[in-house]
Amino acid sequence: MAALYALLAVIWSSTWVAIKIGLEDCPPLLGAGIRFALAGLLLLGIAAVRSRSLRTDPRLAAILALLPFAFAYGLVYWGEQYIPSGLAAVLFGILPLYTAFLGAVLLPDEPLRPRLVVGILVAIGGLSLAFAESADSGDPELALAGAAALALAPIGSALGNIGQKLRGAGLDAIVLNGWAMLGGGLALLAVSGASERWGELALTAESLGSIAYLAVAGSAVTFVGLSVLLRHISAQATSFLALVLPFGALVFGAVLYGEEITARALGGAALVGAGLLVAQAARRSGPRDDSLDSPAGVGDKRDAVSVQ
Repeated sequence: MAALYALLAVIWSSTWVAIKIGLEDCPPLLGAGIRFALAGLLLLGIAAVRSRSLRTDPRLAAILALLPFAFAYGLVYWGEQYIPSGLAAVLFGILPLYTAFLGAVLLPDEPLRPRLVVGILVAIGGLSLAFAESADSGDPELALAGAAALALAPIGSALGNIGQKLRGAGLDAIVLNGWAMLGGGLALLAVSGASERWGELALTAESLGSIAYLAVAGSAVTFVGLSVLLRHISAQATSFLALVLPFGALVFGAVLYGEEITARALGGAALVGAGLLVAQAARRSGPRDDSLDSPAGVGDKRDAVSVQ
């Protein structure tokens, strides 16, 4: 299980720069739509081959399609046009805190504890550093808009966690995520068709490789892999992946895309990580419930999953 845990950390850390590479030759919403439509078809195909029922909760699948996939990743792809991939990962790394905060507001058994508030404030300090770093990247206005999109995007995934908490118990994670990914991908393609020029898509090795890697490894494989992992370790343990992903993304961005690792970027990642640690300590001090501890907005209480 340690090897699988490490594999997921490496894949999710690398997806940020894979998105950045794909954006060189593909409009953002088009790339995101193709990625998730392909991943959804792959997961549903796996379920069909394994003779699983393809029925799921249609309302929950629609919620996940629109919020974690279409809304959150639409913003991620759009925002990454204007900021480095490592900074994008730092900004998105606040997702577990959004999930915990919204859970405290919307769920009666998830009170907002003082340590959780402290964790949120520490993480906001990290986001402030990341925003300051973004302002120095290219066009300041576009960079700040991109950073704002990345900071806003996790709300969609966090709301997906709440939906899972309320409706997801007992559902087949592969089938549910397959329909949600397919629906989210089609929604992104619809918006892309109305707002982007598909003629700008260049079928280069980089664009095709990015889409294929993100659809298969960055989405379908990681969803199935984490579902297996969660049968052996707690969702609480898997949530700590969110602590290492920004640092891994900074390294991948530097090695594969030539992005500079600055002191402010590292400081922002460290503060986000520290805020997550404080928040996790607050959750451990309360009643045990792993359903919201996963770092993403999809998967059921038993098989919560995270992608990027």
